[in-house]
This record gives sequence, C-alpha cells and structure tokens, in this order.
Amino acid sequence: MAGLLQRLAEGLQLSPDEAIRLVERAELPVLGLVAREAARRQNPEGLVGFVVDQTILYSNVCQPNCPFCTGTVTADDPRAFTLTPEEVVEKARPAVAAGAQQIILQGGHRIDLPWEYYLDLIRSLKEAYPGIAVAAYSPTEILVMAASLGRSTRQVMAELKEAGLDLLLSGGAEALGWLRQKENRILLRGPWNDWFDVLHRAHDLGIPVIGMVPFGLGETARERVGLLYRIRAVQSRTSQRGEGVFRSLVPYDAGAPPALGESLPAGIPWPGPGPASPSGPTGYDYLRMVAFARLLVDNVPRVQASFLTQGAKVAQVALAGGADDFGGTQVQFTQVELAAGRFGPMTPEEVQRLVRDAGYIPARRSPTYAILERLEPQ
Repeated sequence: MAGLLQRLAEGLQLSPDEAIRLVERAELPVLGLVAREAARRQNPEGLVGFVVDQTILYSNVCQPNCPFCTGTVTADDPRAFTLTPEEVVEKARPAVAAGAQQIILQGGHRIDLPWEYYLDLIRSLKEAYPGIAVAAYSPTEILVMAASLGRSTRQVMAELKEAGLDLLLSGGAEALGWLRQKENRILLRGPWNDWFDVLHRAHDLGIPVIGMVPFGLGETARERVGLLYRIRAVQSRTSQRGEGVFRSLVPYDAGAPPALGESLPAGIPWPGPGPASPSGPTGYDYLRMVAFARLLVDNVPRVQASFLTQGAKVAQVALAGGADDFGGTQVQFTQVELAAGRFGPMTPEEVQRLVRDAGYIPARRSPTYAILERLEPQ
C-alpha cells in the first residue's frame, strides 16, 4: 500500500487493478493524510465553499420495481403525491426568504406525467425567484423522459435548459454494477453508454453536473473503482472541449437514512436499499470513500462533504481527509445531527463554525462552485 499511496502523493495515477487493491486494503489514517495533501494541491488557499439551498421532493411516486428507492410508492398508493408547480414555488418561498441560492428538485422515474410538467417546475421557480439556481434530474430520469417522448437526450436537455435548468445531478446508483437482478435493470438499457451520452450532451449544452458517488449498496471494490474511474474518464474527455462537465464529487451513503433528530414526513421513503443497519457503512467507511474520491478522481476540482447521512461532525472530519466543500445547508431539515446529542438546523453560521474549527476558511460560493466571498471572522 505504501508504494501506491506514494505514487498518489506525487500526483500519479493508478491502474484500475491497483486502485481496487487500494480500496480493498488501505486504512483510513494514512489514506486521509494523502487525500488531504491532494486537496491542498487543488485548493491551496484552504477555502471551503458552501451554499444555502433546499431540496424539494416534487413527487414520491416512482415506477413499480424501480431499483433506486425503497418502499416505492405507485400512483394508486394512498400515500402518493405530486406537487403542482405552484406548490413547489410555495415550498421554496421560506428557503428563498432565508437566502437560498439553489433549489434541488427530486422525484421518481415517471412515464405518466406530461412533458410540460417538468418544464413548468423549472419555469415557475425561475419566474418567482429569478436569482435562484435550479438543480434537477439525473441521467436515468433524462433517459426515461427521452424514451417516453420519443426524443433524443440532447433535445430533452436543451428544452430543460431553455426552461432554466442550471445543473444536472449525475445520479450514480444506476451506474453501479450491483443492479444484477433482471427486474432491477428495467430502466437501464445499456446503462454505461447511455450514462456517458447524457453527460456528454450536458457538456455540449453547457449544463454543469454535480457528480454523485453513492456507496453502501452492497457493491464490490471493483464496482466502486469502476464508477470513480468512469467519472474521471468523462471529466477527462469533456475537459478537452473546455471546462470539464463535473464541478464536484459528492460521496454519500446511499443506504442510510438522514442523520436527523426527526423522521421524514409520512409517505416519503428515503432513497436506498433499506434502513441503516449495524453492519452497514459507518463514518469510517464514509471517510474512506471521501479519500478515494479525491485521490482516484484527481481531475474534478472539488469534493463535497455530506452531513445528511453521517452528521455534521463526520462531515467536519472529512475536511481533513480530502473534502474541500461543505455543500448546501438544506434549510428544510431543522433537526440535523450537529454534534453528539445536539440537533438543530444547518445554518450558514453553523457551517462557518464547523469549517473554522477544522482549520479552514469558509467561503460563500455559487451553485456552480465558483468562490464568491471569503468569510473572515467578525
């Protein structure tokens, strides 16, 4: 392991087989140190950006047997809901009033909603809040939309961009090889080629992408490396035609519920294969994935810490192990685990405290990860 880590410390790349060995065997302490130095090379000023944002679940309905969520709610389920664009605008109002810069839209894979509905979700937010950025949809959602409309993915994304879409979410669970059962591949007709195509077409259209890096789904070391190296390959290819399509990587435990002091609203299942269990990924596993993301995908400029599944203290530790962004405050969650036994909202002030206590400089950034303002202590 020492030789592999030394090469990474020198900024060299590993072969896929070498990277798999690292993922299988490397221990966190030395891995985190090498990842921290890699982050410093990317970000020598030690700035840790964040935004104020909110995620809005516009519908909890998904196709039957969808492999990307648990407790799938079908359209005829009494718990099912689909918000109107006007209701989405109202849900966003408190966040915008609190200074939100970004709204993230999430929903299921649907073939029963009219195309104008997806466009109106974005248009309505942009008309109500002209300065807000809208991040929405993943490659599989784009593929489902394109297939149901009989259009190309480029046409679909071009119309979404014209409506006001600012960022695409890369998804990720759909890109892992753990989806082995036949019924779990309904939405994945040639997953890698299609996934690559959506990301390249997004780059052609000038739509940046937030790179999601899920784990905790029973995947192997080979599958984890496969996802990271495919992200790196897309970034390398798109970088030949300007700035690479990925703005950041966001490792997250896809099998865990949020680290909240209160449960999600009734009828809203948390995405993932099931509830967290003692044998599932721990904070230690999460920190290793942050380090792997930084070291193995060295051409994406930022790695984002995530406080939602492991809590704020683990996210803070991630800043010393490869992460250099704190993501969004997610104002809809008022009971985030801020410390052992302490829950509350993740406010901009709390983010700044966590970042400074970790030895870094908090910075206000744009939704596309451009640093706007260093936040010096008062």
